[in-house]
Amino acid sequence: MYELFILGELMNNPMHGYLLHQILNGIVGPTRKVSWGAIYPLIHGMLADGLIEQVPDEQPEGAKQGRGKKVKTYKLTDEGRIRFFRLMEEPIPYSPDYELHFYTKLKNFELISKELQFLILHQYKDYLRYEIRHEEERLEYASKDERIPGGEQKYIQIFFRHRLEKLRFDETWVMQLIESHRVDGQGLERE
Repeated sequence: MYELFILGELMNNPMHGYLLHQILNGIVGPTRKVSWGAIYPLIHGMLADGLIEQVPDEQPEGAKQGRGKKVKTYKLTDEGRIRFFRLMEEPIPYSPDYELHFYTKLKNFELISKELQFLILHQYKDYLRYEIRHEEERLEYASKDERIPGGEQKYIQIFFRHRLEKLRFDETWVMQLIESHRVDGQGLERE
């Protein structure tokens, strides 16, 4: 997911690692942070794999940023572009990071075909339906399990119903995007 994020950010403009780190942390939200220890090894690996390359340093001698280091700017290679499109085409594995991975793909929709957009939206719909079925089963189980104390059972059910409502709201949202894509071929431009 982080590799796709970096490749997507570099599709249009070169960037330095600090800016990539800032943007990614802005996306993942205030309660979850991506460490430098996750970003820089990934950047170094992408350099080694030929997916990105460092832009020649055009800073005047002695110009430094941050802790006295020169800023290193990276750009995408042709191999990196190929990898970006391959990652956009790959289905997202069901995991706790599924939604973040989906949003990483969604923010890059302007770079891919309408057909691939449609496929990604349908994959997200299928993921949501999988999660909805799971929550429905949990709710049913919690309502029938006599081993759960009554007071606790009440709040477990409140939580599961709330989670189910959020998932159904997201399902309605993605179905509206799919329908707008189907009706006018404009995909997300109407939204």
